[in-house]
Amino acid sequence: MAVSSNAGAMRRPGLWGTGSAIWTAALLALAVVGFWPSYVRRFGEVDAVTHLHAALMLSWFGMLFAQPWLVRTRRMALHRSLGKVSYVLVPMIVFTCLWLSRIRMGAATPQSIGMQSFILYLGVAASAILLLSWALAIVHRRDTALHARYMAGTALTLIDPALARLLIATVPSLGPLITWVSYGVLFLILGVLIWRDRGRHGQRAFVVLTAVFALNFVLINVVPRTAAWQEFARWWGGLPTA
Repeated sequence: MAVSSNAGAMRRPGLWGTGSAIWTAALLALAVVGFWPSYVRRFGEVDAVTHLHAALMLSWFGMLFAQPWLVRTRRMALHRSLGKVSYVLVPMIVFTCLWLSRIRMGAATPQSIGMQSFILYLGVAASAILLLSWALAIVHRRDTALHARYMAGTALTLIDPALARLLIATVPSLGPLITWVSYGVLFLILGVLIWRDRGRHGQRAFVVLTAVFALNFVLINVVPRTAAWQEFARWWGGLPTA
């Protein structure tokens, strides 16, 4: 009876097992809705670099769907093999994000350069957090609890850009408060995840991620306004694209 009960417990999908498909799908849906006005609806007008970045992000979400399922079905060799793809995929996502930021800064008008330099910071910061979350997941790849949660952190980096775009399209009157709203939702989600993991070893991953996102939220309200960042943004926009 005890064996049967334990086996039944092991078959439960759980938030980080096959049940992760639910939150991964929810984040993907948010991304589609958030990027609908600027990307999906203008699909035929968008440049090749944006299409490449979108394809890489979709591939990453595909991995976030597949990897927990492979663990759940005990296909660990395939899980590890597919995981090695991330060593190319994640750097490519970051590279295309920076490439896009370079193109957009280069095309900025004198009237829009202030906003574009702010967007540049958001892109650079999101790329850095994605890279850090993935790196921590790789460092802790032998610790299932931490590995899974840091991988979840890579998906959480999409909440602010997707939700901010959705709010810009639907409630533009919020203006500067948009970042506060999107980060408020992000911190609410992280708070729920920390509470859900109370007393568990994996909780510390979400504590670390919350600290990283909190630091970035402070920097969002400081760094883009500095003369040093404005100078960097102009230099970045002046770099050749080819």
